[in-house]
Amino acid sequence: MYWAKYHLQHLKKWREAAEAIAKAVKDLHIKAEVYVIGGAAEDRLTVLSDIDILLCLEEKPKIEDVWILRRKVLEIAMDKYGLPIDYPIELHIQDKKTCNQTLQHRKAIKINTST
Repeated sequence: MYWAKYHLQHLKKWREAAEAIAKAVKDLHIKAEVYVIGGAAEDRLTVLSDIDILLCLEEKPKIEDVWILRRKVLEIAMDKYGLPIDYPIELHIQDKKTCNQTLQHRKAIKINTST
């Protein structure tokens, strides 16, 4: 039972995790908007939840670039901004057109990348 309580407290720090991702995006000079979607945005976190973060890029990335970008963003967020290595982040990377379609059907919280 302790693990479940700890994990839920860990998940409730989703805004700090999202801000670490946004800062990493800024450090990489990526033109993107960052959103939290899913359970965190809809205030329905459970012990089994992860935190869904959506990066909306200006242009459609190549599939191999998505994997490289995901790794770089997470690496900087962990190494420079203290994102715990065990934090359950699901990083979704899409072009602006696909993002707009995704955001039409979901509640989303925009994370500021300019600070």
